[in-house]
Amino acid sequence: MRNSDRERKTQRLFYALILGLLVAYAGLKYRHISLAFTAYEGQVLKSNTSGAAK
Repeated sequence: MRNSDRERKTQRLFYALILGLLVAYAGLKYRHISLAFTAYEGQVLKSNTSGAAK
């Protein structure tokens, strides 16, 4: 196997690993946010929150 072939194979493996990690991170974040929304679904806020995002 030539050196350039090995470098291309290593580079493809590296990019596949990065892509896999990004997909896993996105999946975990989606799960976390969906759990948070489910936990707070239907709860009423007890205080006035107008202007809270300013």
